[in-house]
Amino acid sequence: MLIFPIFFLNGVLLSLIINRFRELFDYIIIATLVAFLLKLTINFLVSRGIGKRLAIFAVITISFALIALGGITIIPLMGNQLGNLAQDVPRWLGGSQEHLANLKNSTLFVALDNAGINIDDLFQKAYLTLSKELDRIGQISLKVLTETIGGVVDTLIILVLTIFLMVGGDNFWQGILSWLPSPWQTKIPQYAGEVFREYFISRLILAAGSSLARLIVFIALGIPYSILFAFSLGLASLIPFAGAVVTLIGTLILLLKGWVVAMKFFVSAIVIDQITDNGVAPKLMGDKIGLNPVWILISIFIGAEIAGLLGVLLAVPIASVVKKVVDDVRNGATGEISPREPLTEVLPESLA
Repeated sequence: MLIFPIFFLNGVLLSLIINRFRELFDYIIIATLVAFLLKLTINFLVSRGIGKRLAIFAVITISFALIALGGITIIPLMGNQLGNLAQDVPRWLGGSQEHLANLKNSTLFVALDNAGINIDDLFQKAYLTLSKELDRIGQISLKVLTETIGGVVDTLIILVLTIFLMVGGDNFWQGILSWLPSPWQTKIPQYAGEVFREYFISRLILAAGSSLARLIVFIALGIPYSILFAFSLGLASLIPFAGAVVTLIGTLILLLKGWVVAMKFFVSAIVIDQITDNGVAPKLMGDKIGLNPVWILISIFIGAEIAGLLGVLLAVPIASVVKKVVDDVRNGATGEISPREPLTEVLPESLA
């Protein structure tokens, strides 16, 4: 009876602090995540016999090169295609409205009209609703894209924090985690390292591979705005269930152009999703997350409410870590971390 109100009060106080210093927390979280992924790559290269300094230099150089390459190629192309799509959608809507108006002369629609169903009113409402939704989707997409690539100062701050966390992040996180009671000051970092490593590495591999596969298939099938749709679906696949939503939205938009191209897009996207989700993803991720799909969806909504887009990206791995801790508490397994898996082998120094 006392644990829940105390836990709730602490949660409210913590959320107030986070909201007050939202930008600072966002910088630290993003920089920590980037440093974590880079550190994993560096440790992998070191384990293959490459010197640590050379591995750090190679990883940082390649990362900056990939960011610069994406900034001057893929992102401008996606922005250009998004602008062209926003111009084409009203024209497609007009053509669809004319096509639907011609269908009113068919036997089915005449019978519905005779039955007292106002076809014109249904068409008009459907047209207005679809126009508003597509306009809202376009505004949200443009907002996300500009917020992602527009903050030069934010990017520089995150890069500087990332370098600092790669060099001295161990002392930073050890100081914070030392406030936790034993054994949680070692168990929570261990769980976080395992979950975040498996989750984000597998998600990034799936997103990159599925984006390239979709791009090739979409170009081969003659689907318009192939780059925009392929990489939008790839980015959406970083979030569970988001890819299916983007697929339905893309199908709805292309349906205005023609049902044949819409069906090509829908079928090819679904086939690639099934291959990646049911064939590739289980081999990459295994059962590291261990969450029921219902809890995954709930955690995404909670993450979006607390921290927006960043909360959505981190919701699933954080929920998985919370589940592991709760399972330990319920089972009474509060012993120390096994000496056979030292913390420095589970996590890079930036999170250790």
